[in-house]
Amino acid sequence: MDFNNLALLKMLSLLYEDLDLDTIEERFVSLIGEVFAFDRVGLFFVKHKQGILRGKLCKGFDQGTISSLKIPITENNLFTRPLVSGFPCRSEEAQDDEFTQRLGLTEFAVIPVVNKKRISCWLIKDCQEKTCPAYGNQWVRCWLVEDTKCAGHANLGPAEKQDYCETCPVHVGQDTEAVEGILLVDNSLSGRQIDDEAITILAIIAHAVGNAINNSKAYSSIMRVAIRDELTGIHNRRYFNERLLDEIDRSKRYGTLVCLVMADIDHFKKINDLHGHPVGDSVLIWLAAQLSSKLRSSDVIARYGGEEFALLLMNTSKEQAGKVAEILRATIADAVMPGELPINVTISLGVAALNIDAGSFEGLIARTDKALYRAKAQGRNKVCLA
Repeated sequence: MDFNNLALLKMLSLLYEDLDLDTIEERFVSLIGEVFAFDRVGLFFVKHKQGILRGKLCKGFDQGTISSLKIPITENNLFTRPLVSGFPCRSEEAQDDEFTQRLGLTEFAVIPVVNKKRISCWLIKDCQEKTCPAYGNQWVRCWLVEDTKCAGHANLGPAEKQDYCETCPVHVGQDTEAVEGILLVDNSLSGRQIDDEAITILAIIAHAVGNAINNSKAYSSIMRVAIRDELTGIHNRRYFNERLLDEIDRSKRYGTLVCLVMADIDHFKKINDLHGHPVGDSVLIWLAAQLSSKLRSSDVIARYGGEEFALLLMNTSKEQAGKVAEILRATIADAVMPGELPINVTISLGVAALNIDAGSFEGLIARTDKALYRAKAQGRNKVCLA
């Protein structure tokens, strides 16, 4: 197969330049097809909770052909065999495989995509049964392999073996967060043979891609934690302040309208004192969901303090922001919070507009807070504009 080292280096560098998961996967499929000139390429990933291999992306196949496939993870299915054994599969091994026949595959290879090696069962359990088909294999999912010879359980039937494996520390300790999938490369249309060198290189690249995808997932997880409030799941104060600063800069450049709304739960201390902090937490979670459901996707909501929420309304005049705040106030006052305890929740809100009430970050926060305090002083369950 003709390809050059520069093209391969370009492929790997592109994979590590971006931490966006979808971008990594799309580039991977596209570049595999271009660099190796395969007729068709497919990318599949394991859905651990469902116990299946699911098609995700493709190049060259008809739309929906790959994404519609859901393949049970067993050694009997050729597409999932590399997930059991850790080794690529070739078209010569297809025989009567249902899924290769469905796709009309005659000249192809299936490469495992993983982000790290598994710890073998025989190492975990210090097993010395060297005649067991799992022994000495660093990749195999032993609970998917027939005729394993675990001590005292060699003669179990299929159902009993499954029950035993589900309680085994090897099965229980499987890393369901690990990236696992397969890369399908196909030349069935042209009939060009896929040689061993190409498969070896693809296996190395697929492992690198697995690491890149795992890094992307880890990065996304860290970012979610960094900008989200742990209790309510909405944005936290740090993110909101940074976003507000960005929108103030954008407003100065382009004249966009920005309004800030602060909302505070009325008599929240009484709720905690009467019902306990777990109930207070439930109120915060419920209120965050209620407020979020009434906002546009372009708006931003955050938990700004203990029982205080901040809302950033984009391209919204002060008059419109006041109407939105009144809708939110009335919605909360009329809603019934689910649960055994009859808790009435109301909120007070303050509204201020950028470049009308204040032209700076600090000024806008201060004017909105003053409007909120005025709503509290006037009896609560009110909206006041700066």
